[in-house]
Amino acid sequence: MQKAVRIAAILLVVGFLFALVIYNTLNPPRPEAVVWDKGMTLGDVETAEHFFYDYTDIMCPYCDKFALAMDAHLEDFKKEYVEEKKVFYELRLTNLLASFHPEEESVTNNSTNSALTGYCASEQGKFWEWYGWVLEKLNNDYFSKGIGDSAGATQHIPILDRSYFTGVKDEIEGLDEAKLAACIEKDETAAKLKKNTEKASKVIQSGLPYYVFNSYVSPGFDGNWEVENDWKSAKLMFDAGIASKK
Repeated sequence: MQKAVRIAAILLVVGFLFALVIYNTLNPPRPEAVVWDKGMTLGDVETAEHFFYDYTDIMCPYCDKFALAMDAHLEDFKKEYVEEKKVFYELRLTNLLASFHPEEESVTNNSTNSALTGYCASEQGKFWEWYGWVLEKLNNDYFSKGIGDSAGATQHIPILDRSYFTGVKDEIEGLDEAKLAACIEKDETAAKLKKNTEKASKVIQSGLPYYVFNSYVSPGFDGNWEVENDWKSAKLMFDAGIASKK
């Protein structure tokens, strides 16, 4: 009797393992469904039909042209693409400009400190609010004035104090400035930024910005977008990404 029970148990385990192998073969895990920082995502990674990854550096002027368009139309993007579990979007924040231009102290300083602050804002669940705030600030203070707005700009953005990125005061409800300032000093925050930047450097085949939407890859960005057409232009890329899914 005991022998028969053992045999039945063994057969049950073998049957379960066999079924698991068959299931995994027919339903392989989606390698793209790996979240780098949950606070920098929109949509449901487990159920989305499409995946959009935006590799960026906050101090990249070309990246920020697209980012400002996205920020201005964030609710439109959610409504048209994220709702109904259609698109999972993740902004993958790096300080790649620091590694691209290690000889330029202002670039390495600003790229690193802005990215560190982004990760810290994400820890407080306020990344998107902070991101929109810092994009507008950089654009108003520098990019819109032709300062640091391209690789060949005659005037560069100076070394910015960390408080430039953390000094939200009461402009963003619920975002604690003191916690931001403390967070960017932590070794854990620096380690996370380094890890993600290294991962990004293995993916990116050219400069920034770099977008991966399903099998559609768009390195670089058309810096000639007109403000009134920014959302229309962005949608062309989104739709190309959705159409690329095989």
